[in-house]
Amino acid sequence: MAAVLRLLMLVLFTAAPALSQDSTEPPPPKASPVIRVSEESLPRAGGILVFGATGKLGLEVVKELVAHHETVSVLTRASSDTAALKDMKINILTGDALDPESLKKAFTEGPFRAVVSVLGGHGGDYRVDSEGNKNVIDATKNAGLARLILVSSIGASDSADASPWYVRYFLKDYFAAKTVAENYLKASGLDYTIIRPGMLLNSTKAGEVSLAAAAPTSMGGITRAELAKLVAGTVEDKSTFKQTYAAVDAKRAGLWALLTY
Repeated sequence: MAAVLRLLMLVLFTAAPALSQDSTEPPPPKASPVIRVSEESLPRAGGILVFGATGKLGLEVVKELVAHHETVSVLTRASSDTAALKDMKINILTGDALDPESLKKAFTEGPFRAVVSVLGGHGGDYRVDSEGNKNVIDATKNAGLARLILVSSIGASDSADASPWYVRYFLKDYFAAKTVAENYLKASGLDYTIIRPGMLLNSTKAGEVSLAAAAPTSMGGITRAELAKLVAGTVEDKSTFKQTYAAVDAKRAGLWALLTY
C-alpha cells in the first residue's frame, strides 16, 4: 500500500510543473466573430428627395424607396396631410414647388444624391406640372445634383397620339404642362429619366409591367404600386439616364383590357 501511495505522489509531483507552467501562459487568442452585413440592408449614402409625396402615387413611390433601404425626404406644403408619411418616419420638409426660395432651402437639408418628382395638378390647375417642375429642375441643378426622375404622362410631347382623341381634348392643358416640364428637363443637362404612365389604377391585381423605350400605340393603364416599383428601380440604373420611357402593362393595354382585366 505504501508503495502505491509513493507511486501516486511521484506522478503528481512530476505533473505539477507542467500544470503550473500551463497556468501562467495567457490563453490563446480567440478569433473575433465575423459579422456579415449585407450592403443592401444599409441606407445608401445620400438620400432621395421626393416632390409630390402626399398624392396616391407619391406615397407608393416613397414606400418603394424605403423598401429599397433609401433615406427619403419629402417636400410638402404646410396644408398637406402628412399623416401617412409620419407613420413611415419620413423626413418631412415644408415648402412649395411654386416657391423657388423654399426649394433652395429644402436642398440644404441634404445630403441628397437624387430627386424624384411626381408632382401633379388637379382641378384644371396644372401650374405645378409645368412651373413647379421647372423650379424643381432649377433647384436640383443649383444644388449641384445630377440625377432627377420625372413622372410625366402618356399623352405628353411625342406620345400624344397614344391617348384617345377625347382624352387629348379634355386634358389638353394637362398634357401641355407635362410637355413643358419634359422639354425643360431634357435641355437641363441633368441625368434625367422621364417615365410616362397611362391611366393610374388602384388595383391589387398584378400585371406584366415594364419600361418601354418605343412610343406606345395606346394609353392603357398601370397600378400605382407597380409604377412605383419601376420608378424606384431607375434611381441607380445608369442605362436609364437621359432616357424617356412609357410605363406599360401588357395586361392592361387598351381600353378593353382596362375594363376586363
